[in-house]
Amino acid sequence: MRVMTTKTIDLVRAMRRNSASRVVAWSLLLTPYISAYAAEDQPHQSAVSIHAGAFGAAVKRDAKAVGNDCREGAHRVAVAAKKLGHEIASATKRSVAETRSAFRGEKAETPAS
Repeated sequence: MRVMTTKTIDLVRAMRRNSASRVVAWSLLLTPYISAYAAEDQPHQSAVSIHAGAFGAAVKRDAKAVGNDCREGAHRVAVAAKKLGHEIASATKRSVAETRSAFRGEKAETPAS
């Protein structure tokens, strides 16, 4: 078995540092060319995928329009239900006032709506 001297060990370490520095330098120098080459190789979209994307966008747009219409319709229903509830409550108040006055033998005063 051979034993390396400290001079040989220092020489090997220096060669490793130099080679590592060169690899890093070359990779930094070649990075722009590699990325430009990779950008050219990007696959182009087919007509089918373009059509599918446009169709998906149209469906999404239509779904938003229908959702807005439903919200507006739901709001109208809620307003109508509230108005109907007020009408029923007013009619009930009038009816109750008339019934009470009839039992008491008085003339009915209808409450304001």
